[in-house]
Amino acid sequence: MTTSDPLVGETLDQRYFVESRIAGGGMATVYVAHDLRLDRRLALKVMHPSLAQDPTFVQRFINEAHSVAKLSHPNVVQVFDQGEDRGHVFLAMEYVPGRTLRALLKERGRLSAYDALNVMAPVLAALGAAHQAGMVHRDIKPENVLITEDGRIKVADFGLARAVEQSTQGLTRTGTLMGTAAYLAPEQIERGTADARTDVYAAGIMLYELLTGSQPHTGETPIAIAYQHVNEDVPRPSHFLPGLAPEVDALVTKATERDPRYRPGNAGQYLARVLEVLHGLPADQRKGGAPLPPVNPGEAATASVTAPQLIAGGAGPGTENATMVVDMGGFDEGYDEYGDGGGDPPRRGLLIGVGAALLALVLLAGGWWVLVGRFEEVPDVVGSSPEAAREAIRTEGLIYDLSEETVYSDDVEVGAVASTDPEAGERLSPGTEVTVHLSKGPQYVEMPDLVKQDDSDAVEALEDLGFEKDSIVREEVDAEGVAPGEVVSTTPAAGEQADREETVTVTVSRGIEVPAVGGQELAQAESALTSLGLDVQIAEEASEDVKEGLVISQSPDSGSIVGAGDTVQLTVSTGPPPVEIPDVVGMSVKDAKEELEEAGFKVKVERILGGRTVSAQSHEGEAPEGTEITITATPFDLGEDEDDD
Repeated sequence: MTTSDPLVGETLDQRYFVESRIAGGGMATVYVAHDLRLDRRLALKVMHPSLAQDPTFVQRFINEAHSVAKLSHPNVVQVFDQGEDRGHVFLAMEYVPGRTLRALLKERGRLSAYDALNVMAPVLAALGAAHQAGMVHRDIKPENVLITEDGRIKVADFGLARAVEQSTQGLTRTGTLMGTAAYLAPEQIERGTADARTDVYAAGIMLYELLTGSQPHTGETPIAIAYQHVNEDVPRPSHFLPGLAPEVDALVTKATERDPRYRPGNAGQYLARVLEVLHGLPADQRKGGAPLPPVNPGEAATASVTAPQLIAGGAGPGTENATMVVDMGGFDEGYDEYGDGGGDPPRRGLLIGVGAALLALVLLAGGWWVLVGRFEEVPDVVGSSPEAAREAIRTEGLIYDLSEETVYSDDVEVGAVASTDPEAGERLSPGTEVTVHLSKGPQYVEMPDLVKQDDSDAVEALEDLGFEKDSIVREEVDAEGVAPGEVVSTTPAAGEQADREETVTVTVSRGIEVPAVGGQELAQAESALTSLGLDVQIAEEASEDVKEGLVISQSPDSGSIVGAGDTVQLTVSTGPPPVEIPDVVGMSVKDAKEELEEAGFKVKVERILGGRTVSAQSHEGEAPEGTEITITATPFDLGEDEDDD
């Protein structure tokens, strides 16, 4: 039992005791667990914590349980329960001890036509039951086909299954392609649609791989592989396997038609054709018959393929629930028997001498074979493309294993072969696995100059250099003269060597949100802005609506994001606008008072010796409305009756 995983030793839902970790995938980790309630061993598929926060992924996970729980078939991994405990979203599933079809294929290189069809039959029986129930698997590949210890075959991971009638909605409608690029049907790539015929296409690709030991379309990127699925036909397996029965060829080419209209309508129809071809195979391609030619030169040295035997018969349309079992035992070895020849007495000595010489030669050759000849040398493929490396390794009779773990290399470009295990030049037994590691470039790179770049562009530039997103730390500071969101500095600095295994810090200008200060006293508004590190510029403006000394408006507006040291302009009220003062000198006190009051001023009258004519006024030009104007009247008479009020 391993304890490095925090879930190992825990009990989920007060029922499932986690014993050990089996494997991890892109969406979940699988554990062996013990059902404390029913006292049985099962597998727990636990969603990764990061995905458990995404409602879309959670719903997809739950859909898996609901879909597969309805499907009861001996060749389908059964789902027992679904639940959530302390943030762990999980499925309780049937535990299937054994190995995957991918592991078998890696061990043997490829299968005979008879073996391959015997493996495909239970796979198609499981898919046929799913199609009959209205479900599509969407991810048929050797990794999802399990071979139990007693030879039974089960199809796993219906996590991408959805009802056929909904195949053009939801996730596919948004453009999400679910599945593995090497097995995607053209319509999945072009239109994002999937139905039973897309599973048939993937099954045809898998049959091709079982027969030849390689996939029909390969490339350095998933996009390159997808392009070939859309634009190129799958070649006939007999192109690599001369002598292969034409009926087997037709099984592959018919299932992998680019136009889905020309494929079998569902897995049940395809299964019927597979069983028909299987039972009609020529004698030399049936179990115990002559082996097929190797796919590539040197592949004949690959370990012999033991013939799987279909135990249960009668599987086909209408018998989807028939159990398919595969026996992975070895061949019975046969020996030629010869009688005792009893040669001529005079020639017996000569024959003994010749026999002794031949025996010595055989022993010498046998010794050479045991010590040297039976071993194959690992080719030097460093710097080669994965495809070229695979060809070279298989040519030597060795098994090519592409590791998911990439390694740093100062000399090999990204995506090319950086190293092999064992190394080039070592001698191995035929059929031994050679692990290939691809390069992810140098570990140390020169730090680019990212100052004044937008922070998102800076992060993208670092990711292009090979830094993981989790190792890029973003910090915010107030920086005068640097726009918000722009890079202020990096650690390491531009031009320095940066370790792609270490953390890189990108320091970004934080930016300041301008507060609302309209209607405040000037001193209060100015204090609020300067305390944030902003400069203030003041402009004055008369206003009939805003009291003198209060802020009328600001620029930039409140809520705007500015940098430290940026200027905010405040417009402050000087009160109502000034009014022109009428000239009333020489007018009677009555007329002068009326004119000034009509203009909006207050009037104060001062008389000298009872004067009735204005000889002076206290204000001229302009003054704010409501200003008090004093007029002075002199004592000479203008011949009019004056009203002193």
